[in-house]
Amino acid sequence: MSKIRIGLDLYGGDNAPVSLIQGAIFALQAQDMPDLEVCFMGGKSSDFSELTEKGLTNFSFTPASNNVTNDTKPTEVLKLKDSSIYIGCEKLKTNELGAFVSCGNTGALLSAGIFVAGRLPGIKRPSLVAALPGKNSKVRVLCDIGANADVKPEFLLDFAKQGNAFAKFLGIENPRVGLLNNGTEEEKGSSITKEAHQLLKELQGINYIGYIEAREMFGNTFDVLVTDGFTGNAVLKTMEGTAYYILDEMKQLIKTGSIKDKLGGLLIKKRLRLLKSKLDYKQYGGTFLLGVNGVLVKAHGSSDAQAVYNAIKVAYRAVKDELISKISL
Repeated sequence: MSKIRIGLDLYGGDNAPVSLIQGAIFALQAQDMPDLEVCFMGGKSSDFSELTEKGLTNFSFTPASNNVTNDTKPTEVLKLKDSSIYIGCEKLKTNELGAFVSCGNTGALLSAGIFVAGRLPGIKRPSLVAALPGKNSKVRVLCDIGANADVKPEFLLDFAKQGNAFAKFLGIENPRVGLLNNGTEEEKGSSITKEAHQLLKELQGINYIGYIEAREMFGNTFDVLVTDGFTGNAVLKTMEGTAYYILDEMKQLIKTGSIKDKLGGLLIKKRLRLLKSKLDYKQYGGTFLLGVNGVLVKAHGSSDAQAVYNAIKVAYRAVKDELISKISL
């Protein structure tokens, strides 16, 4: 059985290296990933004693430096050729890895992904793609969420291709692709949005449904929403902040309410926990930088062992399902 080799940045994230090693242990012990091999970027033999003690053998490590910090500028990583991020992306380019997962500096990872791993043929701009919760527990896709603050109309076509492929990877058949705009009328929007709208209408292989307004974010009118990285990142953080604000307000109102309010709160406590879990980034594992030469997963900087496990698992699935080959139309 040939191995699916997933690289893991041992130095990225707030909880490195403990959560990364523990998350890798969970993944290597999983019954549904029998052909998984985790390749740590960084570390030394003694760091992996727990894996050896548990009888795990499907792992390896490549020496690397821990010299990419949160203050490292995106272009600086291109000079840090001994860093875990640079080496991981280099191994993506040479197909030594099927995927690379990092909880580290987002800008540095994007830069290394684009300029070290390289872009796919025909793709002008890769994008960060996220899976989001929606109405009736239906997942949807938002891209770009931060890789490209400034865009040209043709970049939004690339994002549509990437989001479309990712939606299919998530199990959505014939995804409905929309373009985020400040109205649904043809005359609404910036010059870039209007031009992208016309180009998307002519794009073959995409089920383009036109403009989508932000108030439809949690509705059921689209499966993929395309926008520039500045707007997408703002939308994502607004959604996250609003969701947690509402949950916190509900808990505070129950806490300071009457006895009946407190009893009601106890009755719905389980449902509130369920709602919170639906909004938790850990269930998705991470975001994908699509359009580069390989599966590149950016996990949250505060990822715990469970989130790292989920990031490895989603990267594994993407390799298995040959996600990258489905981006070009």
